[in-house]
Amino acid sequence: MNQAVSRKIASLLAAFMMMAIMLPAMTFAAADSSAASANESVSDSVYTDVYNVNEEVYAEVTFEDLASHWAQADIELLASKGLISGVTTSEFQPDRAITRAEFAALIVRSIELPSVTSSTYFTDVNASAWYAGTVASAVYADIINGYEDNTFRPNDSATREELAAIIVRALDNVQISAHVPQATQDKLLSGYTDANEVVWAQQELAAALNAHLINGVADNQLGSSKPATRAEAAVMLKRFLKLADRL
Repeated sequence: MNQAVSRKIASLLAAFMMMAIMLPAMTFAAADSSAASANESVSDSVYTDVYNVNEEVYAEVTFEDLASHWAQADIELLASKGLISGVTTSEFQPDRAITRAEFAALIVRSIELPSVTSSTYFTDVNASAWYAGTVASAVYADIINGYEDNTFRPNDSATREELAAIIVRALDNVQISAHVPQATQDKLLSGYTDANEVVWAQQELAAALNAHLINGVADNQLGSSKPATRAEAAVMLKRFLKLADRL
């Protein structure tokens, strides 16, 4: 074997040895680059997921007994946002009367009133009752009152007059005044033949009518003393939240 051939063989062997040394490093670099790309993809995916979660996207909620009901859209909107719930997962019972405790709880939660733990307001509100805290919060905020005998009557049906008063006071609580002057009040109420049945909340009812928070039960009937239904309460709550720019 001549000297020139020996040099070529030696050069080839050196080249193979260099490749053997560099190959793991090249493979690691490729793997590292691939991992970096994967990390970028994962990072992008996580960012997108968090962004989507932070958007106001809510699951649709409906109830079997709302089909074709006049308040279906408003009830489903509030339920989808977790502001109101059904009696069961499939029933809302829209035409059942709402209790004073139930509506107090709806208002307190919707405007996020601070919790009040006092249970000394009323003789018929047990500290362990589910509504005790929300009733105390509503009373403390001057949104709802009890009766002269120091009772709250939490399980009594709330009347339409009471709902109007509570909702207008809730507007006051969020610094939105809906009150109207006496002349406007008289004019608004005069359109209803049963306006004389309003017991004490003439001012609040007129304010609620003027702000389109409540309607009559008929063209010329206000129905102030009628028990308010869960559907009526939900619609009033939705209108209140819209007016207060909270929905």
